[in-house]
Amino acid sequence: MLIKEFISKTKKDVMLSTLLQHYKVENLKIKFKNISDYAHFNVDTGTLELSSKFQKIKPNQVKDFLLTILHEIKHAIDAKKLGWRKFKQMYEMEQNMIAQGHYSGKDDPYSDNKFEIDAENFAVKNVQRWISHFSKK
Repeated sequence: MLIKEFISKTKKDVMLSTLLQHYKVENLKIKFKNISDYAHFNVDTGTLELSSKFQKIKPNQVKDFLLTILHEIKHAIDAKKLGWRKFKQMYEMEQNMIAQGHYSGKDDPYSDNKFEIDAENFAVKNVQRWISHFSKK
């Protein structure tokens, strides 16, 4: 798949399927929603929500698309490992601890959350590999 061209819905679905299979979360519940980001892992339901707005991905959007998908896949990996209810409990506990001031220097329950930090680091670490992989197809 040439990343230099628009990525159609079909090719985008192939990319997503490849990533889910690679990270062994292919049985993840997926739902299409009208959301502003490319994807979101719903911690309340253990569902990967994909944006129905982005039918095609422009070449200059590919990196952001892959970063977002990889970030959300990391949440899915954690939820699979812990069970999504346990993951939800731990995620929310972390948010509450930050919001209540239990961690010095942390004040944002989202961006200072260790699960968000881990997911972002995972995405950044793996994005170039997948850009290269999908550029070769």
